[in-house]
Amino acid sequence: MSQTIEVTVSPQGETRIETRGFAGAACREATRALEAALGIRKSEQLTGEFYATSQLSEQQRQNQ
Repeated sequence: MSQTIEVTVSPQGETRIETRGFAGAACREATRALEAALGIRKSEQLTGEFYATSQLSEQQRQNQ
């Protein structure tokens, strides 16, 4: 799956950053510079991709 970052700016100037195709916390690293440039974050909504990968990593650590 390809990785994409979509930035939407509303007529009121509010921005929204959406990521697709990133595993776990990689989305946060990928958008760090954009978030710094855009200002203070009002909210964050994590997708299933973030949690699914985190759970997989935890299971791998437990099996070692």
